[in-house]
Amino acid sequence: MDLSSIEQGRPPRELCRDWGEITGAFDSFPHERLGYDSLGELGETLWVFRGHKSTKYPLRPSIERDAAKKPFSWAALELKVLEEFQSRARMHLNSSDVPQQDDRLSWLALMQHYGVPTRLLDFTLSPYVALYFALRNRTREELAESIEVWAIDAHALMEIAKKRERDAYKQEYEYFQKNSGTTISLVTKTAILDPRFFSTDRDVLQGENKSRAEMLSAALSAAGIRRAHFNENGFVALAMPPIHNRRLSSQQGAFLFSGAEDLNFEDSLFKMMDGTKPEWCRRFEVPGGALQGIERQLFQRNIHELSLFPDMEGLAGFIRQKARLHWVPDDCCLLSPLPDS
Repeated sequence: MDLSSIEQGRPPRELCRDWGEITGAFDSFPHERLGYDSLGELGETLWVFRGHKSTKYPLRPSIERDAAKKPFSWAALELKVLEEFQSRARMHLNSSDVPQQDDRLSWLALMQHYGVPTRLLDFTLSPYVALYFALRNRTREELAESIEVWAIDAHALMEIAKKRERDAYKQEYEYFQKNSGTTISLVTKTAILDPRFFSTDRDVLQGENKSRAEMLSAALSAAGIRRAHFNENGFVALAMPPIHNRRLSSQQGAFLFSGAEDLNFEDSLFKMMDGTKPEWCRRFEVPGGALQGIERQLFQRNIHELSLFPDMEGLAGFIRQKARLHWVPDDCCLLSPLPDS
């Protein structure tokens, strides 16, 4: 993989050399907020984060990595594993846990939970959780590398994604109107996307939720004109977990996914955001020499195996982690001796 070509057009990394610089950088992000913007429209402030065990690793979902070894695209591979998973999963799930057949996002999220490769790329709403995952379970080779935390302005991302979706819909509308005489209700579609058609904030929020769900569903199965539009312009969207499990909830999980089948995730993302203000994306690098003690700092702030994996696997990892971080012979010299009786 040509790393130099990947770095073109990407924001420079901000160096964090110690815990103080890390907290200074991470605490500068605004908290998640729902409210009215300067134009009086309902808007949301939201950043999402992802940690990488090495600065050499691109933003790349598991399905892309697996498809690189196959003679067909990641989109074709995802369809194959989705069909296979759907055909067998019902035997192993409670009926209440089985998504609707056409609810593709829920199926992909369920597959992601069990380690099946999908286009979904895991993010979190907490930069500190992202930092923990960058440090977690690194290989011997990765221990010598700097780690990296990506930060993406999800609100800015979704504003462009909605524009891409509207443009794609308009192209579809114009094509079918011209070639088949079929009338599609563009007014209805526009009303769903335009908050001026509503009279209350509840209506606005309900309309936004409906339009977002429609957009995500259409992007996950884009075909024809819509697929060509996404391939040409890029398309990446934020998807919150449709149904939370204990791990996703503890990790404050979220997903990003690409709807451009001919592009890899990073190219789709940066092509879509090309021309926007560069502040939508930031990257933080922590050199390998500065990593000592960071895991302890996170542990003290209740970010550890058990808090992020609240199950038996997490408990076992928590005991191993506590033994490694705290129950070591060198710590004995830090304890004050008992007074003589």
